[in-house]
Amino acid sequence: MKHSRRHFLTNVCPSVAFAFFGVSFLAACSSDDSDNSGPTNNDGPGGESGYTVNGNTVTVDLANANFADLSNPGGYTNIVSAGVLLLRLSATEIAAYTNCCPHRGTNNLWSYSSGSWTCGNHGNSFTTDGSNEVSCDSGATSGSLKNYATTLNGDTLIITKS
Repeated sequence: MKHSRRHFLTNVCPSVAFAFFGVSFLAACSSDDSDNSGPTNNDGPGGESGYTVNGNTVTVDLANANFADLSNPGGYTNIVSAGVLLLRLSATEIAAYTNCCPHRGTNNLWSYSSGSWTCGNHGNSFTTDGSNEVSCDSGATSGSLKNYATTLNGDTLIITKS
């Protein structure tokens, strides 16, 4: 009897839940944690994600399809769980920044345009020029995001967070 009940619950309950709660319920229960605007890689370290984290070092395999947005200058991506925003500057240079918003600590709502990162949580923009660097969750609504050292060797990007 357990098998029949399990089969019933597995197949009928999602439909019943949808009928009662609508789409917002299903979205809230989704296992996809990529509630962001802009390109993102939320798969976490290891596996098929294309990056690994070892202490303060993030190693990214740029040949991995998750990083296709970094193919051309101006392309960017956010590795939420590694805490970095990546921006392709040129064929030979990729910059890395903290993805922690200085205003409220949001890390997953970033977009990039014209030399500034904009946090979609409150619309605050932060430059990439390194002047007036502001700290994560400090309440600042302007300034520059913390920049991390990067080394690009072929299709391998190494980010040193410090």
